Amino acid sequence: MDYISDSVLSKKQKKYLEDLKKDIRSKMYPELYRHSISTLKFAEELAGIYIFTSSNKKSSMIESFFKLCISCILHDYGKIFRYEELVKIAKDEKIAGSEFELNSPSLIHSFAGPYLVKRDFDIIDEEILNSIKFHTVGYYNMSINDKILYISDKLEENRKYDRLENLRKLSRENIDLCLLEVYKSNIIYVLNRNKLLYPETSRIWNNICGGK
Repeated sequence: MDYISDSVLSKKQKKYLEDLKKDIRSKMYPELYRHSISTLKFAEELAGIYIFTSSNKKSSMIESFFKLCISCILHDYGKIFRYEELVKIAKDEKIAGSEFELNSPSLIHSFAGPYLVKRDFDIIDEEILNSIKFHTVGYYNMSINDKILYISDKLEENRKYDRLENLRKLSRENIDLCLLEVYKSNIIYVLNRNKLLYPETSRIWNNICGGK
């Protein structure tokens, strides 16, 4: 929702985001750009619930929200590159942690994302880079920004699948329960298609469920 960014961000921050949107619009194919902006819009709504938890707009909340916006806009930047190119980058820069990641076309864009964002946008903030890196698979002990990006990526307005409206409603009521349900849906999706699960999935799942 644009009203959140309009009301809390400085002119400089808003200009930065608008310039960033223009930049990726010139690089992404239309569907990917729409997805990125829709992810941002949904994340803005959730931020109004879970980041701005009081009427006092503290600088730390605003800074966290600004980082979230950047992460949302750039989370799929890696998808504009060919799989073979991403593999080469991952090997050359030693940024993939395993052969599984190198051999997963649906995942490698997120693991290569932080390097590409650093290189092409001069962004070095670790919170932003971490959210981008793990927006596809999640990770152990996710931050609020990580959770919002992960959920918004899966629930933005262009997504179409069963129980979507229920999950969107849940995201506005209980973000941790929503994260659990969305993560569960992703696991079921992978299993139903007889695909390989990301090796860290069970550990992440246990953590989301409240385990260690």
